[in-house]
Amino acid sequence: MSTSYDQQHVEYPSRKRMAWLTVGAALFVAAGFFLMFDDSSAKGSAISSVIGLFSILFFGLCLCYSLVKMIKKEPSFVVDEHGFVDSSSYTSGGLIAWKDVENIFMYEFMGQKMIGVKLWDEKAFLDRQNGMKRKLMTVNSSMVDATVSIAQSSLTLPLDQLYIMMVERWKRSNERASEGSSFDLFNNQ
Repeated sequence: MSTSYDQQHVEYPSRKRMAWLTVGAALFVAAGFFLMFDDSSAKGSAISSVIGLFSILFFGLCLCYSLVKMIKKEPSFVVDEHGFVDSSSYTSGGLIAWKDVENIFMYEFMGQKMIGVKLWDEKAFLDRQNGMKRKLMTVNSSMVDATVSIAQSSLTLPLDQLYIMMVERWKRSNERASEGSSFDLFNNQ
C-alpha cells in the first residue's frame, strides 16, 4: 500500500511479501533445529550441527525482523522534496538528503533489480552506521558502487516507478540549489 501527498510519497511494506518472508524464515529455523538435533547420522553430526546453528541464528534474525516489520505500521520508504527515508531492509540508509546524493541508478544483482544510490561522502555516511550494518553496506558498496541499495522486496510501488520519482525529485532539488547559489552570487556582488 502506498499513499501520495503533495510533495511526499510514502511506501508501506507489502503484507503478503512480509508474510512469505516470515514463513520462509520459520521453515529454515525449523530445519536448523532438525539438523542440530538429528541423531540419525553420527558421521556428519558435527557439520550438521554447525550448519543447523548458523541456520537458526541467521534465519532467526530474519524471522524477528519480518515479525517486527509486520507488527509495526511504519513506512518502509518515504520520498519528498528534501530527500528520502529508507527503512526497507536491515541495511537501509535511513534519512538521506538530496544534496548528499551523487548519483542514482538502476542495476541488477543476482537476478534482482535494485536502485543504487551513490553518496558524495560515503565514508561519513558509513561511519554513522552501527558495526554489522556498516560492514554489510561496505561490502555492498564495493560490489556495485552504491552506498545504499533499495530492493523491491518491501515496497509496493514498482521499482521502475520509484526510480523515476527519485531521479525527478533529486534533479529538481539540484536545480533549486543551483538557482539559490546563483541568486546568492548575484546579491553578493
